[in-house]
Amino acid sequence: MKNALFLWLFVGLLFISMSIPLVLEKVPPNRWYGFRVAKTFSSERIWYSANRVAGYDLLSVGVVIAITAVVTRLLFDQLGLTNAHNINFAAFIGALVVAVIHSFLNLNRL
Repeated sequence: MKNALFLWLFVGLLFISMSIPLVLEKVPPNRWYGFRVAKTFSSERIWYSANRVAGYDLLSVGVVIAITAVVTRLLFDQLGLTNAHNINFAAFIGALVVAVIHSFLNLNRL
């Protein structure tokens, strides 16, 4: 069951890989991928600026999730499966909430 924690590492790496095109401003305005709200569709300048920041936020979320997954895996014998999953879930939710709030605060400044 220790290997179940690798799912959290995969999630972290997935967030990191999804963030890179946003950070590099390679994602044009679209309806499927990116920070898609009415204001970001109002101009390309806002789209790319908001999505660059959201990409960095997503990158940070991925790093937090990946690091938490590695640490809980290393401390698995002391934590146990339930506590390890709870810690990973809390890191996931906490980092995601902070990232969403930061992205919206940044959007309001644009």
